[in-house]
Amino acid sequence: EIPLRLVGSEMCIRDRVKTMEVIKRDTPIVYDYTGFVQAQKEVNLMAQVSGQITGKYFLGGEKITAGQTLFTIDQRTYQAKVLNAQAGLASAQATLIRTSRDLERYKKLYEQNAVSKQELDNRVAEAEQAQAAVDAQQALLENANIDLGETNVVAPFDGRIDTNDLSVGNYVTAGQTVLATISNTDPVFVEFSLAENEYLKLLSAHNDAGGASLENLTIVLSDGSTYSEKGRVDQVNRSITQGTGTLSLKAEFPNPAKILLPGMFAHLQANSGTVHDAKLIPQRAVTELMYKKFVYVLGDDNKVSMREVTLGPRIGRLWLVESGLEGNETVVVEGINKIKQGSEVKPEPMTEAELDTAVSLKES
Repeated sequence: EIPLRLVGSEMCIRDRVKTMEVIKRDTPIVYDYTGFVQAQKEVNLMAQVSGQITGKYFLGGEKITAGQTLFTIDQRTYQAKVLNAQAGLASAQATLIRTSRDLERYKKLYEQNAVSKQELDNRVAEAEQAQAAVDAQQALLENANIDLGETNVVAPFDGRIDTNDLSVGNYVTAGQTVLATISNTDPVFVEFSLAENEYLKLLSAHNDAGGASLENLTIVLSDGSTYSEKGRVDQVNRSITQGTGTLSLKAEFPNPAKILLPGMFAHLQANSGTVHDAKLIPQRAVTELMYKKFVYVLGDDNKVSMREVTLGPRIGRLWLVESGLEGNETVVVEGINKIKQGSEVKPEPMTEAELDTAVSLKES
């Protein structure tokens, strides 16, 4: 039955709405963010020399240690290059010895006026050319030894190797072929984004134990369990993302049991302590107009008035109200679309427990 009231000769219909008193209670303030796990270090192991893989010394997915040999590439060509460079160096060194001795003799002859300055200068030039040839051959030998060393592919750091690796017999090309991918997963990073105003709040916020909020982060895993280790913000992007007004951060989490894997979804939480006698209202009670937030407050005469509010973080299905309400008001939760400033309504009180099950009132 729709309630009516008679005004003069007209009948006015009062809109039926559901209302709730502002909730006041001590409330832990927890900011929630969606993040993804990243390896602290991750590298694509590239072949530095070309050739056929002749040895593989691990299983895909294994934990590996820095310096551990992972692959060998056919060494025969590179061993031959080393021998050739050694022979070239020996020849150049022999030439240097000969030209150096000639130079010493010509210096003495020049002092005795037995040879001209031109002849001495020629011997000096020959010795310098011989020294340059030795230097060039030494460089060739060093490069040949480096290439030979690159035929033994070793792990650059401790970590875990992926399962998408190559097998013995595959031909690899220097600078192009990825042999495997290695990740260091202890610790790990969790990358997430947050709004500028929340970042500024959390910079100075502390949990109830006194710990800085951004240094005591918690992860809730996809199965609903809470990860045992706490994390801290380790990296902050240099600027706010244009268009979104958000800031990207990376939090570092210890991962000794290797529970967190790269690419894993992480529900990140930052606790900024408890607000005593916090004022809470249902999220659905809030309406937005011209980038401002409003609620409809029920008066003693069952007429509603719009009240601008400043909201804090979400608390489940509720908003924390930072300003705009005293805490003793009753706000309209459902039926907002049917009313306006000054509307007279028929209120039907509802409880917080009904927020999860309540069905919005149908438009009349």
